[in-house]
Amino acid sequence: MTNYYIHFYRKILAKDEGVLNRTRLRILFACIITFMALTAILTVTYLMGTHNLLLYRIVLFFLLFSTALYLFLSNKPWRFAAHFFLASITLLIWSNVLLVHQSLYVINIQYCLLVIAAGYYILGSRDGLRYSIAAILPVLADITMNDFFKIAIPSRLINVNYTAYGITLSINFLLILYIHSLFFKSLTKFKKREALFIKSMEQAVINSKEQALAKTNFLNTMSHEIRTPLNSIVGMSNLLQGGNMLKEQEEDIRILNFSAQNLMATVNDIIDFNNLDNGKVLLHNQPFNLFKTVSNVCGTFKEEAAQKALRFDCVIDEKLTGIVVNGDELRLSQILFHLIGNALKFTVEGFVSVNVDNTSGDQQTIVVDFQIADSGIGISEAKQQQILDPFKNKLPRTQRQYQTALGLTIAGQLLNLHSSELKIISSEGNGSSFHFAILYSLAKMQHIHIPTMAALPNTRLSNLRVLCVDDEKLNLLVIKKTLAKWDVKTDEAVNGKLAVDMCMSKQYDVILMDINMPVMDGFEASKIIKGMKKLGFNPPTIIALTASVGAAKEEVMKFSCIDDCVLKPFKPEELKQKLHNLCLDYSGKHERSQLG
Repeated sequence: MTNYYIHFYRKILAKDEGVLNRTRLRILFACIITFMALTAILTVTYLMGTHNLLLYRIVLFFLLFSTALYLFLSNKPWRFAAHFFLASITLLIWSNVLLVHQSLYVINIQYCLLVIAAGYYILGSRDGLRYSIAAILPVLADITMNDFFKIAIPSRLINVNYTAYGITLSINFLLILYIHSLFFKSLTKFKKREALFIKSMEQAVINSKEQALAKTNFLNTMSHEIRTPLNSIVGMSNLLQGGNMLKEQEEDIRILNFSAQNLMATVNDIIDFNNLDNGKVLLHNQPFNLFKTVSNVCGTFKEEAAQKALRFDCVIDEKLTGIVVNGDELRLSQILFHLIGNALKFTVEGFVSVNVDNTSGDQQTIVVDFQIADSGIGISEAKQQQILDPFKNKLPRTQRQYQTALGLTIAGQLLNLHSSELKIISSEGNGSSFHFAILYSLAKMQHIHIPTMAALPNTRLSNLRVLCVDDEKLNLLVIKKTLAKWDVKTDEAVNGKLAVDMCMSKQYDVILMDINMPVMDGFEASKIIKGMKKLGFNPPTIIALTASVGAAKEEVMKFSCIDDCVLKPFKPEELKQKLHNLCLDYSGKHERSQLG
């Protein structure tokens, strides 16, 4: 029989895995079993003594506590058994006060303490307070009537059985001790679990940071791996476009170059999003001409809009003409590129417009309001919430064509860096309108001269002595063929150590240095080559020509031994511009040395 009850008891405990609830169940079970045992002992004690109302009363309470045990072991909620048990104890206190004549109140006070402890520990503060008041009231009334007003209760006709009194007194004290020890053991266990939970959470944070770092490293590595073959594809397509093509090849090569550029843009978007997400992007504060920047960005999209037969309008407030502001020109251009590019991508017919207004300002600052609108497919309100958090919800596959590009997310995060936000007015099928405003400080100078290729004098690049360092043969082939078009002869090295050895035996003006290479990487090689000045060598200009985003301009330019950086796949015009500047620099130095 005992095993039967234990089996059901363990089964009930197994239903609840919470430490606190399991402790409540143990306290309730201990109280019911103890009072069943106590009433059984008292029944035997009264049977051996005088048969009076105490015997019938204790048999009644034995039945009540047995019912509480049945309710506890049944499929009914355990709280129902707890209420029944506490009501029975409260009834026991009332019956003691009304029926039993006693000079001491210890037993009733013990019962009150049991009701208070069990009520609060098992049922919580609200029900605990109710049962506590119901148990304490008769005891306080009894003490007040007997000790202060000397009023006897006429229903008290039964005298205390001192044997039963002693047994009850001892068992009550033991039960009170057990309840408190059980509860505080559970608190200790709970604190240990809490400490383990906090420790596991701290470890989870460390693991998440390590995973985020691993994700960043993975994206940087993948970017390098993707950019390396792309460099060859873009480079070769540029060479083919600049050469003598057959008429039937023109469209194929144009499509090849366009597809490669699109793939490159996608790779850049992913890396930009990753860097923004990790807080690695910082704004640079430099003066630039706002009117020219916006005009140049809009100008790059006119051909694409014409190919799709879209009306493309770019309206810039005349008050911004000649205005020079302090800010990050690159990041503003990037925001506009993403927003205008997205508008053109999702607009089949109609228009795309760009409006830039000077809304307010003073002698030191200016607020510029930007609006990019289109007549495209539009964005539903639900999807607008996902633009700045693309991983919040998963969209059905059938809605893929309506998903916004990752560029919108990047634009929104870049605007956050400017202490601004992207506002969207759109509905599905009715076009979109994107608004944002940026506060700029006015630069002291109001005119910036931006040199162009046409403004540069006709310098001879063939006078430059160039060393190309790259571990990929195809990359070396692309660079050599590109430079050969400008009559520049080059030497090549497949790793940093070989480049160092070649610089020891020959003087170079420019080194196009890859960063990630076997044997010796570009950083170490650059440091050694720049250190050759102590040996009497004139250090060359080192331009990092790298496919690694992790070692791109913002990182590479922190390394003092590298003078400049070009990201692969490189634009021939950009590289030619840098070489022209070097020719000018060398020419100027030569003229000054002759005058000296």
